[in-house]
Amino acid sequence: MPAGCRPIANSGNIVLHESEYLRLRAVLIEVQRELRADLVLLIDRSGQQIAHEGPAEGIDLTALSSLSAANLAATDGLARLLGEPDFSILYHQGRDRSIQVSDVARRFSLVVVFDDNVSLGMVRLKVKRATIRLEETLCGFMRKMESAGSGVKKPEGAAVLCFSDEEIDRLFNFLKPGS
Repeated sequence: MPAGCRPIANSGNIVLHESEYLRLRAVLIEVQRELRADLVLLIDRSGQQIAHEGPAEGIDLTALSSLSAANLAATDGLARLLGEPDFSILYHQGRDRSIQVSDVARRFSLVVVFDDNVSLGMVRLKVKRATIRLEETLCGFMRKMESAGSGVKKPEGAAVLCFSDEEIDRLFNFLKPGS
């Protein structure tokens, strides 16, 4: 996560302005082009699609988004059981296609579907770089919303909550079984 950027807590809906959306989408376009990926998808942790790029032939995007979010949530539980703060990358290798799901700012996930013509090392490199750029854009957006204060119109019931890594760690330590 970029220096000075706090994780974006899952606090309901956020409203992206067109400029932020276009910056996020530009990152997805670049990853898809460089990896010749079947699909590059940005989702939130609830499984809602933010943006996608690629032909995605034969892929149900709604189902993939939901299942990827559920997979990451289950993996978060596995990490806690093993005493790890998180497992930020999931990788599933298939016969013809593989998928990598990566955490972005603890609120979003980047899902990349690619075929066996792309090396896993190249996917990890490009996704790592893309994740940094996505986090910078999202954190910049959240800082702008915070500095604007009450001047930012949010949907009814939406909240912007940001926590430090230490605050989140304390919360999850408090919630551990036997604590």
